[in-house]
Amino acid sequence: MLNAFWLTHGRLVTPRRIMAGAVQIARGRVAAARVRAPRGASAINLGGAYLAPGFIDLHVWGEPEIVSRAAVRHGTTAFLSALGPEARERSLARLAQRNRHRGLPGAACLGAHLEGPFLNQQRGGALPKRWMRRPSAAELRAIGRVGGVRLMTLAPELPGAIGAIRWCRRNRIVASLGHSLADAAAARRAVDAGAQTVTHVFNGMAPLHHRRPSLLDTALTDDRLTAMVILDGVHVSPEAFRLLVRAKGVERIALVTDSIRHEPCAARARGGAYYTRAGVLAGSQLTMIETVRNAVGLGGVSLAEAVRMASEVPARLLGLRDRGSLEVGKRADLVVFDRDFRVLLTMVAGRIVYQRR
Repeated sequence: MLNAFWLTHGRLVTPRRIMAGAVQIARGRVAAARVRAPRGASAINLGGAYLAPGFIDLHVWGEPEIVSRAAVRHGTTAFLSALGPEARERSLARLAQRNRHRGLPGAACLGAHLEGPFLNQQRGGALPKRWMRRPSAAELRAIGRVGGVRLMTLAPELPGAIGAIRWCRRNRIVASLGHSLADAAAARRAVDAGAQTVTHVFNGMAPLHHRRPSLLDTALTDDRLTAMVILDGVHVSPEAFRLLVRAKGVERIALVTDSIRHEPCAARARGGAYYTRAGVLAGSQLTMIETVRNAVGLGGVSLAEAVRMASEVPARLLGLRDRGSLEVGKRADLVVFDRDFRVLLTMVAGRIVYQRR
């Protein structure tokens, strides 16, 4: 095969187990997997490091070129570019600008995650509440004309939200529930309409209460929903994450960063996260390799399970059948890291885009 080479002496993190082996890369895909490479084959020796599918971050802020270059240093091979609430024309212009980002130098931008504007101001957090509004058919049509949206966060209790969720389903956009005061009944109606996931579960929603079920109760108990979680030890405690794992199982949890480290803003870093001047939690400092490390260290899941939450689950949520797992025939979007969770090499479509010196 033209331009084929092997990654050898690795610990392969597959969907079922971790095992010693080697994989062949050819034409941007995983072409073969064996215990060892053929004698004399062109090879990169991984020295016993872990070889895993590249991470997919569904929620990260910043200009795509900047994120693309930085993210591969931490094992991310693809991401959604987050955009928050703004005036309608400004929001559409920013979305159009995001659509022009093709052929990035590192991680691939898969499209936009609109975190708003269809959010509840009472659970707006650090996002600009003045631009939060109810969905309208006219604005949804305008968003559809611009294109590029892959995931949209909205509050299901807003007038017009159920119609917006159905619109998302028709237009192959993942509808996510968040920044909401919805009760469990409203959340269930949203899921029935086609909502598939929950944005930064536990954050931006009413807390768990045994007599007043809310969006959080539905997120924990409805198997149709995938829960996105910011696992930095600040947004969600280790105990809450363990509860989430017990309730959902790793196959319905997606690790995200919600990182604003590359986003120009007035928030200040403190204690592992960002806060506004008023003390409102505004975002994380996380990288994807840190979410994987924290899932193992704080959450008590296995390394293979942590990797699934960072790669396979996000890929499945976006309908990406060509990536998300280390299997023959899949895209060679791969990350190599050591026992200390230091990223040694990142590969996008078979091309090395980062290598630790």
